[in-house]
Amino acid sequence: MTSEALNTAELLQVALGAAGMGSWELYLSTGAIHRTLRHDQMFGYTEIQPFWDLEMTFDHIVDEDQALVRQAFCEAKIGGSIDVEARVRRSAGGEIRWVQINGRTFYVDGTAMRIVGVIADVTHRRAVEERLRQAQKIEAIGQLTGGVAHDFNNLLQVISGGLQVVARQSDPQRRERIFASMKQAVDRGASLCRQLLAFSRRQSLKPEAVDLKRLIGEMGELLNRGLRSDVQIQTAFADQLWPAEVDRGELELVILNLALNARDAMPNGGRIEVSARNCQALADHDLNGDFVRLDIADSGVGMSPEILAHAFEPFFTTKEVGSGSGLGLAHAHGFAQASGGVVRIASTPGRGTLVSLFLPRTLKVPALLGPHLMSPAGDHPPGAGQVLVVEDDDEVAALTVEMINQLGYDTTRVASAEAALGALADRRSVDIVFSDIMMPGRMNGVELAQEIRRRRPDMPVLLTSGYAEGVRRNAAAQQIKIIPKPYRIDELRDALAAVRQDARESLREH
Repeated sequence: MTSEALNTAELLQVALGAAGMGSWELYLSTGAIHRTLRHDQMFGYTEIQPFWDLEMTFDHIVDEDQALVRQAFCEAKIGGSIDVEARVRRSAGGEIRWVQINGRTFYVDGTAMRIVGVIADVTHRRAVEERLRQAQKIEAIGQLTGGVAHDFNNLLQVISGGLQVVARQSDPQRRERIFASMKQAVDRGASLCRQLLAFSRRQSLKPEAVDLKRLIGEMGELLNRGLRSDVQIQTAFADQLWPAEVDRGELELVILNLALNARDAMPNGGRIEVSARNCQALADHDLNGDFVRLDIADSGVGMSPEILAHAFEPFFTTKEVGSGSGLGLAHAHGFAQASGGVVRIASTPGRGTLVSLFLPRTLKVPALLGPHLMSPAGDHPPGAGQVLVVEDDDEVAALTVEMINQLGYDTTRVASAEAALGALADRRSVDIVFSDIMMPGRMNGVELAQEIRRRRPDMPVLLTSGYAEGVRRNAAAQQIKIIPKPYRIDELRDALAAVRQDARESLREH
């Protein structure tokens, strides 16, 4: 070993500390490795035996980490240094420990001859770091749940207070204003649930061709209502902007959340710029093909590099407990990935933030009517049919029955899947079965639908759930229709009509 190599190893030994550490020198020409006695004692070896040979095998490094260490040593021959952590198995008893391997490559006439370094036991440090991560995660979950509880309490207050006021209010115009506030609260609650489901990757997307310019134009009133008077919003769209293939409703929610985040970043007012342009033939590590780039920029306080590095992490938020859930950026990240795109963020303290969504281009033509331009409900004549409502919650059942009656149907309500099968066995007049998925008893809604199909293949069945994704795949495999909660009366009307139409077509085919 040269004097330079000795000095390097000794300096690294001092830097890392003497406890649980050993030095080594790998001769690349032969694959032989020299280790100090301290190293041998640390890992339970009693004689010098190489753990690195010409075939790059590591008999004491756990299988899952061998490729990582091999790659690190290969890169050390080129880059001149090595710094990697891996798990090793002691020869005595097979105990697994974490080690950090550091080294420096020495060359002769440009040829790598040996790597000299140190190996340190970092098991205790890794354990401490893991405990710290768990503590931070628990704190972050508390932050998230506190924000969600805060948001839901506000929504419940609007609905609860509105119901109490409406009961005492006789002025039709004031009652209408109260009802409008309550409906808005319900819509916000539904949006928050959709964020939570998307955040937990339980939300199914329904991609379609979307004209971003028209979509954001239709959102103008909603965006302006959510922003303060001292926050101005500007838009700019490229000519011949391509349509993007995304879930329209989820994209609206992402845009709204990013706009509200931008508003919160401008406590003294400012400007939000929403723009979109085409990006043709992109090719990098996470984008390949044609994309539509949607930018949302603000002139707010910006983010430090430390905060920016965590911006899209689950549970991370800079909001105080009780100031909102902080799900906006995590939701945007999950939505972009699920849509086949990416989201990127750039920010400078004091100069604002730019969030860019890269959304996949589609050659499909966007529909002329969006989901918010549906015809009003209530156009079904009385006597439209008999619906068997299967719902165990009395309050939800009462409201559901009222909505279905408003659509012109007659209803019969039961509280369990078993009771529903009993009603059908009695040959009671039923045209559609509308059932919740999650119910007490031995049978859930999907199993009920399967049993009805076995007994009465001509009977239309519509299911509903506030957590539909958990059973969506099973239901889809059985071709069972699901309408997610909360639903509007016009959505319920269309879903009931659709399952009846499907049943008629199925009968004609058979």
